[in-house]
Amino acid sequence: MARRLNVLVVMADEQSWNTMGCTGNPAARTPYLDELAEESTVFDGCYTPFPLCCPARTSLWTGLMPRHHGVLGNWRPIEPQLREAGVARAFADAGYYTHYNGKWHVPGTTPARMGWTSSSAIPAVLNGQDRGRYIEEYRSWAAGKGYTFDPHHIENLTSQDIAALAERPYATSSLPLDAYLETWQCDRFLENLDQRPADTPWLAVCSFNAPHFPMLVPSPYDKLIDREQVRLPESLATGTAGKPREVRESHFARDFEKLSEQDWIEVTSHYLGLCALVDAQLGRIRRYLEDAGEWDRTVVVFTSDHGDMMGAHRLMEKGHWLHYEEDLRVPLIVRHPDGRQSRNANFVSLCDIGPTLCEVAGVPWHEPYDGRSFAAMLGDAAAAPIREYVTAETMLHDGRPGGDGSPFHARDWQWPRDSLNVSVRTSGHRYVFRSHDEAELYDLVDDPHEQRNIAATPEAAPTATRLAGLLADEVADVLPDAATLIRSRSGGLHSTAKGTS
Repeated sequence: MARRLNVLVVMADEQSWNTMGCTGNPAARTPYLDELAEESTVFDGCYTPFPLCCPARTSLWTGLMPRHHGVLGNWRPIEPQLREAGVARAFADAGYYTHYNGKWHVPGTTPARMGWTSSSAIPAVLNGQDRGRYIEEYRSWAAGKGYTFDPHHIENLTSQDIAALAERPYATSSLPLDAYLETWQCDRFLENLDQRPADTPWLAVCSFNAPHFPMLVPSPYDKLIDREQVRLPESLATGTAGKPREVRESHFARDFEKLSEQDWIEVTSHYLGLCALVDAQLGRIRRYLEDAGEWDRTVVVFTSDHGDMMGAHRLMEKGHWLHYEEDLRVPLIVRHPDGRQSRNANFVSLCDIGPTLCEVAGVPWHEPYDGRSFAAMLGDAAAAPIREYVTAETMLHDGRPGGDGSPFHARDWQWPRDSLNVSVRTSGHRYVFRSHDEAELYDLVDDPHEQRNIAATPEAAPTATRLAGLLADEVADVLPDAATLIRSRSGGLHSTAKGTS
């Protein structure tokens, strides 16, 4: 009997779709991802269901939309019945060795509880928050090498790093490449693969923190990107003009409003430098698997939890308020050992990855999930789409993001106490409903950079009503009051929580 396929998932953090050579970025330095793309199915229409780390990652590993899994913000805990559920549990029950390495960010549970046989480089939980880069083993290792991190800072920063980042939002790391987190983490991942049981199929995840801010980049990746090749977003010039108040007044706009064009080029270059660093680690993993004779019996997936605005509309980072293409669209490359190569523009969601991997590996997954397998699309650009549109949903309890680790169940959502932002992306439009601000509608054919909000125009009213109806239908199972609110405001102009238009 032939041995079953292995599955490798390499995951970046905050990496947008348009950050690779294979997706058309002239400044990108991603040779290993570009090589992988030539052997894979590249999905150009993959979207996150929530542009924030914890909710997006929970959707990936449970196959559920945020309103169903309960992680409705960073550090909002997963619903209790899901603490030991998910795709890893399905693979483990099917006899797979499962290993998770790196950034976790599924609050309220652990890799072990969710079915990962072993784990490495897992961040510490401080005051109820999984802190991403704060990996105690790494900090101890770095201290043994003579590097001193600020004990009160979660980002593994030296005093030199802190001083540099106080002057501008990008800097060269004081650590050399061989001591940087991503290098060390990849070392741990490969060491664990060395310990995998012989003749047992495996599911392994290497989840990096890069290119997540701060833009602190080790040499030579700080200078790797040719600044002359960097193309700033077309919407940088228009900034937040025409955007809803909650976007214009957010820290995503305020914190970066004074950056010059050259600063934006430098920030983007550092960001792409971190993307290149992740690419290099993928290259290391590939060489290891090729040398071990495992590459050609391994399904390989590369993706990210969400993107970064990186200058679009003069915004940076990601979050509840930012339902725009740069934050929501993420890379997805899937390589099957049998050589199914194609380019696919059909819509898929991060929720769909788990069901797809189960189908490809022949692993039964009996739990309920929202995702849909796109296995039939692998290698077939003409395959029928599984989705006509994708949605994203974000919400805040009493205006708070959940940093204290307290639960927030979607069924308890109340307006106007709580806020809800939901969006739908079709082939031609994006519609964003905001419970406490004006709606947005963009014609993505005539306005691909989302610069002209036409939600309140009479000619767009039928489209706004139709798309609002799709969103209302989507969330009505858990949020019936919100669904009613969405339908009542479908014309684009509506009253906000303060009673203004």
